[in-house]
Amino acid sequence: MKHTPNEEWVARVGALKMVLEICPTDILAGIELATLLEQLGYLEEALCHWNAILACDPNSLSAREGVARCRMSQPMQPAL
Repeated sequence: MKHTPNEEWVARVGALKMVLEICPTDILAGIELATLLEQLGYLEEALCHWNAILACDPNSLSAREGVARCRMSQPMQPAL
């Protein structure tokens, strides 16, 4: 479900991005950021964060589920 960004959500996304700049391996901040981005409809950016979480923790079920949701929600790319 796509939500409309409001000031609180935008501020939270900014704060989480700052946390991840300082500590890119903060799994909980990454999960929260990726989830918020998904809810706002920024699937490509959310997918990048889910993949970053998997790079730190390949067994993260939350990240695996997030990757699957983002990939299923994106339109299929034409084959070259």
